[in-house]
Amino acid sequence: MKTLGLIGGTSWVSTADYYRRLNEGVHAKLGGVNSAPLLLHSFNFAGVRALIDRADWTTLGTRLADVARHLEDAGAEGLMLCANTLHVAADAVRQAVDVPVLHIAEATTRAITDRGLDCVGLLGTRATMELPFFSQTLAGQGITARIPETDDRAFVHRTIMEELGQNRFTDATRQRYLQLMDRLHGEGAQGMVLACTEIPLLVGPDDTDLPLFDTLALHAQAGVDFILDDPDENTGAGSPTDS
Repeated sequence: MKTLGLIGGTSWVSTADYYRRLNEGVHAKLGGVNSAPLLLHSFNFAGVRALIDRADWTTLGTRLADVARHLEDAGAEGLMLCANTLHVAADAVRQAVDVPVLHIAEATTRAITDRGLDCVGLLGTRATMELPFFSQTLAGQGITARIPETDDRAFVHRTIMEELGQNRFTDATRQRYLQLMDRLHGEGAQGMVLACTEIPLLVGPDDTDLPLFDTLALHAQAGVDFILDDPDENTGAGSPTDS
């Protein structure tokens, strides 16, 4: 198996879900006592959020690149940024290291293309909705991204930062998200990209008939595929010592 480096803590809530999904994915494939070989750097989100709040993408890129180099030096054979918004600086990270960086928007775009959709709603932080790093990846495959109006974007951003990222999930917020999704559907969106790694913890398939693209789940599956892409590795799959 290949060792995957994770840059997380943004927030710890979704990073914990990444860790669980990566290990469950490897175990589901290999069985026994197999789990994912991972290296994790977990930021204090308060510092990262301050950079996001003032749109200081240059400093964010520098910090992410420094961490990426440390993980590479420690043995990571690939890297994953465990949040959508961090991908604002994905190019800076890719330029800083020699190992692959698995991009969340690329994994999501493949899934949308596989479903044959060409217009989706995009919900995430203000940066994810308004900056081009996600929508341009979609557009490169002929997929249009629709985002909420200004006031609704502010609501989504605020709840991500003040509620979801702090492990707070309320029914009132869930209902408002579902209303936004219905509105985007009325504007032509055939499915919804949950482009904040905490949103799928709030809204799931049981809440709507619209196709949902859980960016965390799709990104984590790309991580599992990367880890397991080593045919010469003897992992001892199916070991009877499985507890």
